[in-house]
Amino acid sequence: MSQKKLKIIVFSDYICPFCYIGFYRVEQLKENFDIEVEWRPFEIHPETPKEGTELKNLPFPKEYLEMMMSNIVKLADDVGITLKLTDKLPNSRLALYFSEFARQKGKFDEFHKLVFDAYWKDGQDIGNQDFLLSIAESIGFKRSEILEYIDSEEPYEELKKSLRELRKYGINGVPTFIIGDRIVVGAQPYEVFENVIRIGLETDPVLL
Repeated sequence: MSQKKLKIIVFSDYICPFCYIGFYRVEQLKENFDIEVEWRPFEIHPETPKEGTELKNLPFPKEYLEMMMSNIVKLADDVGITLKLTDKLPNSRLALYFSEFARQKGKFDEFHKLVFDAYWKDGQDIGNQDFLLSIAESIGFKRSEILEYIDSEEPYEELKKSLRELRKYGINGVPTFIIGDRIVVGAQPYEVFENVIRIGLETDPVLL
């Protein structure tokens, strides 16, 4: 299939289930279109303690959380994955910092998938620094270099920069997909993404 190459920018967080579904939507798009994808960090719960928190402590009614979990499982079934849902919400900042280090080293895609899978498929605590270090070292990163990077101001500045970028579009949630000149928000069906690409990207931004 011959398609015009275009860039997709995705704003996401590792603890966002709809971002994980969105990851698989993007993987499917890669199979059918000639696209360049750039993932950008967005911390959805910066207030979460470093050690994480129980989902029951989130300011949502129990019924809402149950409905959301049911919807997540359905969406996962749609893309053919089985999730291991946990009762704990990790603090995602360190994972986002580590992914920026991986980007600098040219291994972002590999690290990105490993972290997503670790949380959503294996139920691991991706807020734990030692666990993140074990993933990073497994793909060849040096512990000392990573620790030096996450202790610097650089990764936090990247988070702030990404937040400013997303707010330019008047959006404050993820996943958000900037596809050419158009915007798709949320874990939409694959056909939505496909249609956005197919109809052409010459018009003004459209929010779907």
